[in-house]
Amino acid sequence: MSPRCGWHVVASLALCMMVQSARATDFGRQSYLLNCAGCHLPDGRGSAPNDVPSLHGAPGHMAGIPEGRAFLTQVPGIAYSSLNDAEVSEVLNWMLLNFNKDTLPASFQPFTEQEVKALRAQRPAEIFKVRRAAIEALRAKGVTLNY
Repeated sequence: MSPRCGWHVVASLALCMMVQSARATDFGRQSYLLNCAGCHLPDGRGSAPNDVPSLHGAPGHMAGIPEGRAFLTQVPGIAYSSLNDAEVSEVLNWMLLNFNKDTLPASFQPFTEQEVKALRAQRPAEIFKVRRAAIEALRAKGVTLNY
């Protein structure tokens, strides 16, 4: 193999890696737009008249407590989504990092595929009870949500 040919191979591999990296970092956004934005709108503000909550503020607080993490993975749009667990974790992390930077706790840990799998496997009969438990746990920490 000539040195010139080797350079082309290395350049091609680098380009492929950059394209793959761009796809991976953009997957959460694309999935959000395809699977969530129809109700929550592209900017995540939701629709009060249609009883669709905003994805700004409250989810960031919820991502910092176990009850809230359960709620975020068990809402019907996530629990029954056709996205697999790895894809759901990417969408949740994208939404949290893009719409909730100001409310995420400093100790925020991104959702993992394993965590999403375990939490999605639980299908609570009444999601409002899960939400209430998260809101009460936050209230005990001094965080009040208008939810």
